[in-house]
Amino acid sequence: MAWQEALQQALPPGAVVRQSDELHLDPQPRNVGVARTYVAAQAPRLPDEDLHVLLLLTSELVTNAVVHARTEIELAVTVTDQDVVVTVHDLDLGRLEQRAHERDGGRGLGLVRDLAADSGQTVHGGGGKTSWFRLQLPDQVKEAHS
Repeated sequence: MAWQEALQQALPPGAVVRQSDELHLDPQPRNVGVARTYVAAQAPRLPDEDLHVLLLLTSELVTNAVVHARTEIELAVTVTDQDVVVTVHDLDLGRLEQRAHERDGGRGLGLVRDLAADSGQTVHGGGGKTSWFRLQLPDQVKEAHS
């Protein structure tokens, strides 16, 4: 479970994990929708705008894995008292930001960086890479979660 290694990088110090769930996907375009549905089901109840951002960023990372890696994908959703973290692990060893200039597109990672509280990529020696983002929960969700 390489995504757990990336989770250590994605979570702020002192974060208390409330739940963590994972789903394995084949690199098929239809699985981007499956990923969105799964993340929506695992996330706490969010205001529409926050849910839209969560699902948009999930789509971007899963689409990148489907288009570039073309290997099995391990999607995980982790919810803490303060945040929700989505990790997408694949077996491709290339770095996404290095490829952005090679084709039309590549704007998805910029979107992730702009809309997430934090994001990154963890490369696992010989074991692929995990792209991730962290969104802070709105105050009303934090209070309901406590």
